[in-house]
Amino acid sequence: MINYKANACSGATVIKASLTIILIILLASIGANLEHKARLALVEGEQLILVAEAPQTPPPATQTFTAELKPNPYILDQIKEQTHQKPLFDKKSARYEAMIEDAARLHRISPALVKAVIQAESRFDYQAVSAQGAVGLMQILPSTARSVGVHSPLEPKNNITAGVRYLKQLLDEFRDDEYLALAAYNCGPEAIKRYGGKMPPFRETRSFVTQVMRYYQSHIES
Repeated sequence: MINYKANACSGATVIKASLTIILIILLASIGANLEHKARLALVEGEQLILVAEAPQTPPPATQTFTAELKPNPYILDQIKEQTHQKPLFDKKSARYEAMIEDAARLHRISPALVKAVIQAESRFDYQAVSAQGAVGLMQILPSTARSVGVHSPLEPKNNITAGVRYLKQLLDEFRDDEYLALAAYNCGPEAIKRYGGKMPPFRETRSFVTQVMRYYQSHIES
């Protein structure tokens, strides 16, 4: 005689184990991003209290399952797709992929961070020129480009090289603090020093840092 009750309990155990594994993975991912999201909130000047959402409680052991109930093998992929934002880089980014990879890896900077800077600065428009005279993909001043040994900064490869060299210089100066390095990229390192090595209160600078870090986060989470 087939013991249907035993089969149902066995199925429930498999489902509960699958859900437990999924929850562990999600909680680990959420925990790794809490510090990053807290800093983003501070950059924007918001005083937020981050409250981790409690995971759903697994079904109690007394709950009845039918023998036909089966675990969904795609549930983790579906949850990740709903949780993580897709990259927001402009479609033109593909044509500069190799240049960014080469320059970033030469100077030991994340290529995704470089792409995030370009997205925020010019949306991958190599002909972009700001009111202050910053040019190209990474919106770098010609004087700054010359200071890092690069000429003709409107040329895409030269522009990326100059921007990455300058960003690396700032990361070294601010001990690999990406937030301060990005702020200095926008308003200059002297402004950071005037504010005691902290994020300056300039709205434009804070908006820039927030934009870059959100583009960066969306890429590394996808």
